[in-house]
Amino acid sequence: MPPQTEPSLQLLSTSLFRSEGYEASGHESLERSYHRARAIGRHHGLTIDDILSLTPKFWQSHMDAIVIRDIVAHLLFTIQYNLVAGTIGPYAMKRPDLRPVMEKILSFDVSACFMLNEIDHGCDAKNLETTATLQSDGSFVLHSPTPGAAKFMPPSMPIAGIPRIAIVFARLMVGEDDRGIRPFIVALGDGKEMCKGVKSTTLPSIACGRTLDHAITSFDQVCLSSTAMLGSPKKPANMRSQFLTAINRLGFGTLALSLAAVPSLRSATLIAGKYSLRRMVSDAQGFPKPIISFRTQQLPIMHALAQSTVLEPFAHWITAQFSDTSLEFPVRHALAVIFKGAVMQYTQTSFGDLLERCGAQGVFIHNQLAEIEDLNRCNGIAEGEILVLCIRLATEILLGRYQIPKATKPNSMIAKHEEGYIAEMLTLQRSINEGHRSEAFNNRILPHCRPIVLAIGHRMAYEAAVNAGVDSDLLTLFEVGVIKTDFSWYVENLGLSRADLFDMECKAADSVLPRIGEILNRLDKMEPYLTAPILSAERWEKFIAERETVEGDAFFDIFNGGGYAT
Repeated sequence: MPPQTEPSLQLLSTSLFRSEGYEASGHESLERSYHRARAIGRHHGLTIDDILSLTPKFWQSHMDAIVIRDIVAHLLFTIQYNLVAGTIGPYAMKRPDLRPVMEKILSFDVSACFMLNEIDHGCDAKNLETTATLQSDGSFVLHSPTPGAAKFMPPSMPIAGIPRIAIVFARLMVGEDDRGIRPFIVALGDGKEMCKGVKSTTLPSIACGRTLDHAITSFDQVCLSSTAMLGSPKKPANMRSQFLTAINRLGFGTLALSLAAVPSLRSATLIAGKYSLRRMVSDAQGFPKPIISFRTQQLPIMHALAQSTVLEPFAHWITAQFSDTSLEFPVRHALAVIFKGAVMQYTQTSFGDLLERCGAQGVFIHNQLAEIEDLNRCNGIAEGEILVLCIRLATEILLGRYQIPKATKPNSMIAKHEEGYIAEMLTLQRSINEGHRSEAFNNRILPHCRPIVLAIGHRMAYEAAVNAGVDSDLLTLFEVGVIKTDFSWYVENLGLSRADLFDMECKAADSVLPRIGEILNRLDKMEPYLTAPILSAERWEKFIAERETVEGDAFFDIFNGGGYAT
């Protein structure tokens, strides 16, 4: 059984979370999101042990359906409790002077952000330019030496009157000696204005809907106390290992942030499904029929139902594995990348299909589908851009640097695909014989890296779903969807024909269709978190009644010289 936590439904009844519909982006909405993030944090009450030991409570807080009510609040929550608290936590266990800071973070008395990447250094953050120079009295001076060294994206401006701090990654300089990258605790502002030497430039909103107040942040000779640095000032024996240790919470975030896909996909499926059941068109005889009657409307919703049903047991299995400290961290991080890669493929396809099948209604922000799709797109980049992560992981798998959990159901078509695809790439790699940094490897292997990771993720998701006893028809639809992602391989290697696959899909869809309303009703626990007017006729009527309406008595004669009546 999945772990149980206190539901966040009670928060929806408070004035802070009460919503009469879509909340347009703006300063007032942004401030509300910060206060909501604080309320969500205090509601879950995560402890240092939850965060460092990765308890079920920690994972469940990242799958809370309240993410749908306020995406910005969720982003602030996961930055605060995973990235920042998770980075400071191990040091706070050994340094009593850090305990008050941790208490402020855990209670959300301060808003904390994580500053690693710079304008000129994204995927190559190990080459960042920000410096922290050790002074004779043990203090540090934090400085951005070039415009390209400014930190990119994390919010830093005064918002909602909440003081801001950050974990800032900088190159520790002792005289002229570069001692590698260290995390520093830095005060950004008191909630009303910026601290001296800290400059924040707000970026325009990304994509659509409500967004975080992303910014570019630079430092001009900012003085830091001797206690600001986390870790030892000694030069590490291995710079790379020290850097990876310093940023290891990003690996946790790869999984934690991806868990938002669980409530997101369930919500999007419910919105599109309920709308399709009530939206009517006229048949050939002029009688009304719901658009769900058409197979072209049914399939995207059924496949999304199948994916959302499989995704939950997959998430519970992967989080349990990730929390198992007997596994080496590279293997645990590999599992996080596999989960993120697979989930991104399901959701990118399904969100687009569901939005499209809601027609013009789908593109309006107030119906939430576009905003959910936007969050998903951002999650594919945050805490490690998914393509880069897949390239690194697939390369290490091909080089045999470590082993991932083997298939437990090796006779399934999906498991055979994983085994066959990797074997094919190993053969190709041996034929290159020029090393993994060669141009030949770049041209011949790199394009296959993401598909390798996806093949592994599909197999793991399928096995988790079988073990959880997922509905066999939904499981078949999931299997069909997976096969479609690399259909040519199944044709070439397993002799599957287009007719065979279509027949599998058709039979499963025929079995699910009579039950589609019942299956959608299982997602009803998501409905209190949703504000989309198209969920029901009652919501739509209320939404229209509250919109600005204009009437008048004007007359304009377009056929008589455009004259106006007097």
